[in-house]
Amino acid sequence: MKLPDNVDTLKLYQSALAAGVAINPGPEWSTDKGYSKSRLRLCFASPSTEQIREGIAVLAEICRREFGVPARIANVEKRA
Repeated sequence: MKLPDNVDTLKLYQSALAAGVAINPGPEWSTDKGYSKSRLRLCFASPSTEQIREGIAVLAEICRREFGVPARIANVEKRA
């Protein structure tokens, strides 16, 4: 999954894990660390549909709080 360039998935990984959501940050599986900085892998074979939705909501909130993205969600713009 590709996120905006300003999202560091290693930092996202730490915050997400503290919130109970595990992701695979790009620099851990890619040979090109610069290319993969804003990329991640999501594993969703075992969780239920509801757990997946909850995990994505947690990731979205962390991205908004820590990286300011997305600037717009649910037709509401984030104000600085």
